[in-house]
Amino acid sequence: MRDTPKTMHTANTSELIRRMPWSEARAAEPEVLLTREWLVTNGLGGYAAGTISGIPTRRYHGFLVAALPAPFGRMMLLPQLSEQLRLPDGTIVRLGGEERVGGAPQLYEASYFSEFRLECGLPIWRYKVGGAVLEKQVMLPHAQNTVHITYRLVSGEGTMRLKVMPWLHFRVHEAPVSTPLPARF
Repeated sequence: MRDTPKTMHTANTSELIRRMPWSEARAAEPEVLLTREWLVTNGLGGYAAGTISGIPTRRYHGFLVAALPAPFGRMMLLPQLSEQLRLPDGTIVRLGGEERVGGAPQLYEASYFSEFRLECGLPIWRYKVGGAVLEKQVMLPHAQNTVHITYRLVSGEGTMRLKVMPWLHFRVHEAPVSTPLPARF
């Protein structure tokens, strides 16, 4: 007689997704986008982390902090992205935001931002811009000092162009932002 297989427990997919919806009514609360944070790790000690707004409010925020072998340690490689979307009518829309020394944070996407969610721990931003829906996802492959940032047009008509400008800044993870690399590099 054969043993019958035991019933496997499968997780409900809604248990693996955490949502933070955003509406125009909440646009008056931009501090929420600056104080809520996300984190993705690679299993080596490297990570990507930041605020939901995309503005790095802490010196260890970035899309790629690589864990290099000793004596190098963690290195900040990709602290921020500037993103622009050109709509079919030629309008340029900036996503994300930035904060300059002595200035207030500029949240460009607050009026276009519609949702932030974590799917299986991976952050996904959703923007509604001019009748289009765009999603951005960040993922770090296990055991690699690599970041994958994926943009997906969920819906929309016409030709749109996405321009992504990475801000590269090589520095020791623990060092202040203005510190140059040591001579050993």
